[in-house]
Amino acid sequence: MFDTPADAQAQLAQHFARPQVERVVAALVPTLVFRPLPTGKGSLGGTRIGGTPDLPPGLTWPRRAKPADAEAIAKRGNAEAGEELRRHFRKELPYAFFAQVDLGEAQGQARGRAQGLAKELAKGLAKGSAKGEGGPAAALPGHGRLLFFYDLVAGPWDNGTESARVIWDESPREGLAPQTMPADLAAAADAHRAEIAKINRPFKRPLPKPDSGTPYGGPARPMSLHATLRPPAIESLEMDARPALKAALALRTDGGERFRDAYQDLFSKAFDSDYGTANAGRRNQLVGSPLPEQSGPRVEAEVVSRFGVQHLERDKIEAHRAETDAGARTWRLLLQIDIGDFLQEDGEGTVYFLIRASDLAERRFDRVVAVYQQT
Repeated sequence: MFDTPADAQAQLAQHFARPQVERVVAALVPTLVFRPLPTGKGSLGGTRIGGTPDLPPGLTWPRRAKPADAEAIAKRGNAEAGEELRRHFRKELPYAFFAQVDLGEAQGQARGRAQGLAKELAKGLAKGSAKGEGGPAAALPGHGRLLFFYDLVAGPWDNGTESARVIWDESPREGLAPQTMPADLAAAADAHRAEIAKINRPFKRPLPKPDSGTPYGGPARPMSLHATLRPPAIESLEMDARPALKAALALRTDGGERFRDAYQDLFSKAFDSDYGTANAGRRNQLVGSPLPEQSGPRVEAEVVSRFGVQHLERDKIEAHRAETDAGARTWRLLLQIDIGDFLQEDGEGTVYFLIRASDLAERRFDRVVAVYQQT
């Protein structure tokens, strides 16, 4: 959103009073965002969203086995959705491939951000702002690739570890080979497009293109990573860590309400799909503070991990609020992907890949929890 604290100060001054600008700049959170590369500019092992991964010999595309609680998951939807989930689980398809992240590129951007902030701090331009020592990707491995897979058919009904697979591939780039989509996954994608065409044809609506996105995969798009600074969402844990800013946004006076409205408007225009399809891609990010569609996704990750349920009832929320909130602070965002942007078609929701800080330090990517949210 902002390249530097000085850039943030200049832009925010157009919307807020000086004390408000200072509070927002002090709360800026470093993150890495994706920017599309021109067609044909992708590289073997490079960062991309959608398409297929580059894998070394011996590493196969992960496949989801039928879950032990398949019937419980199916019952979370209505009758039609439940039957679709049962059919889906019986097929035991591979996961949809979501993204490939070049960790060397991520670390390079992180170091560049840290060095840039250090220079601004030395000049006094970034006083009080998020310093981001080591950069936003400092906790990630420094080499190889992270490969993100997700079950987009069942995942929205099934927050947890089983709806996603995240693999850290450390193999040398020269040993990689581009993959083709597994035959049964490709067949499912073709069947989905055929069903959409059958529905659209009588109404003379556009028919799906042969490479259009489906729940089984999105179009291949090479990306580059860029370090940026974002103010925290009002509902985020990072906002909780800035009590002065949170209090100013909560003021019931006219000035406070105007500040809150302007702050929310800033977010809406930057990230909400209601302001145009270009905003969908702006929600995609690596690490940093999540952009929630509902409550904080880290709270949902803690709930499903601690209690083994998708959501807590209201009385249990209050009874366990302290421990749940404390646990949520131990989770870190790895990747956030906007579904509409992933599909490059109509689609709703955001998928968050989250990991506990201790598991990230131990490189236990098998413990990643996927959380789906939709407004």
